[in-house]
Amino acid sequence: MANRYSIRQRSGRWQARWYDAAGKRRSKTFATRTQAKKFLDGVKADLNRGDYIDPSDARRTFREVAELWLGSRNLRPKTAKSYRTILEQRIYPTFADRPIGSITTMDLVAWITDLSLHGKRVGHNNKPENPDSSRAERDARYRQRAGRTATGKPLAPGTVHNAVRVMRQVLDAAVRARYLRGNPAHGLTRDDLPKAHRDTTATPYLSAAQVERLAVAMEQVSGDAAYGLLVRFAAQAGMRAGECCGLRWENVDLLRGRITVAESISTLSGGDWCVVPPKNGKTRVVPVPPALRDALQALASERSAEGAFAPEMYVWPAPATTGKAYGTVPLSWGRDFYLRYWKQAVAAAGLPGALRFHDLRHTCAALLIAANVPAKAIQAHLGHSSFKITMDTYGHLYEDASDTVANAMNAAFAAPATPEPTNVRAIRG
Repeated sequence: MANRYSIRQRSGRWQARWYDAAGKRRSKTFATRTQAKKFLDGVKADLNRGDYIDPSDARRTFREVAELWLGSRNLRPKTAKSYRTILEQRIYPTFADRPIGSITTMDLVAWITDLSLHGKRVGHNNKPENPDSSRAERDARYRQRAGRTATGKPLAPGTVHNAVRVMRQVLDAAVRARYLRGNPAHGLTRDDLPKAHRDTTATPYLSAAQVERLAVAMEQVSGDAAYGLLVRFAAQAGMRAGECCGLRWENVDLLRGRITVAESISTLSGGDWCVVPPKNGKTRVVPVPPALRDALQALASERSAEGAFAPEMYVWPAPATTGKAYGTVPLSWGRDFYLRYWKQAVAAAGLPGALRFHDLRHTCAALLIAANVPAKAIQAHLGHSSFKITMDTYGHLYEDASDTVANAMNAAFAAPATPEPTNVRAIRG
């Protein structure tokens, strides 16, 4: 390897040759010697700085890099499925066969605009249109009669942001793998992304009386007092649905009135489920009021009398008809509770039909804010990864503090001044 860089003429073209950082010989041909030398000077500078990018790696297709990235991630099953859907439905139709090195910031801007305007493709559930299906023929005839084109429909801003987030992660991985020198997604600005408008009136926040009414209705609809307790528990502990389903008795400290949130249940398709860490991978301790602690104690005593109590058992297990020992299988959120009882209980309690179980978590936050609990304590109670998430989600519930600020400043500056000492006098001149 006496000469790491050289230029030679072959068949009327000029070939630049060099050795990369791994000692492998590379070459590229140009029409003129000047072009070859300019390229080779750039290669020398990149190798000296440690910024060298193999041109062949930049020619890898986006799909190849994205599949490598997705396969290298240790993701929860539902998260992996969500990423797969975003890649297949939002990103691959535009970038699948593009060389990773050819994607520019302006390409991403055009893609974002297309998603925002026409991102919802023609076909049921956003699936690719099958020209051989009778449904496709019927839809085509309908669009022709209505004078419509198959351009798709706008996507919600949040859906577009999720797609951009996945795109940015794939391109970041390409930079780390030295397929790219820089991430073109980092050139995006706020103006390039659709504006998401939070409708603060869409989330129903319940009062304590409404929560109790819903719990009583749940007991009547399900015929199980434990499900009424689940409603009260979710509204007071503020835990997510998967965290409630994954709660075991060994994580319930009835003496101190503390709940250790250490596990969550992730439900998969086909009725399968798996135990995963809580969101953000952080274990937290949640206090429960004395009345709720006493109700859990009564439930534990009842289960113990029935011979269905052990520390490793779930507080809210699946019904005994699952074929396994009662208490060893967690409650299947959608099948055993939500689809079977929730809507009926909401209607029986006279509450809005759009009420979700997750709104009990929002209710917990709203009641804490109304009680003037510090926002930092609410963040810890709900298990948010950052204070910003708490304030972005619930900041609108805080009362306008403008008058409080003005009154505080008025009190500070209206305080009587300290009397001047008698031995100090003004100097003339």
